[in-house]
Amino acid sequence: MALENAFGEILSKRSIRRVGGVCTYQEMYDNLTANDKKTLDEAWAKGYPVSLIVQALRSDGYKCSADTIRLHRSGTCRCPKE
Repeated sequence: MALENAFGEILSKRSIRRVGGVCTYQEMYDNLTANDKKTLDEAWAKGYPVSLIVQALRSDGYKCSADTIRLHRSGTCRCPKE
């Protein structure tokens, strides 16, 4: 029964977080300063690997993972699709 409760708690927290409809990466990106957005966009344009971008974001205090970024970049995250 304890495991069942754990799943229930985790799933309820996830559904609350999904209210905004965007993934964690997009949420973080939306909260970057204009200068940081420009720097990140330039890093993508230069073809920097996800691992380097994750390292840079984490060193600046942002919580992110390579998997989250890959899902977003491939269009398979929970962000609304056009």
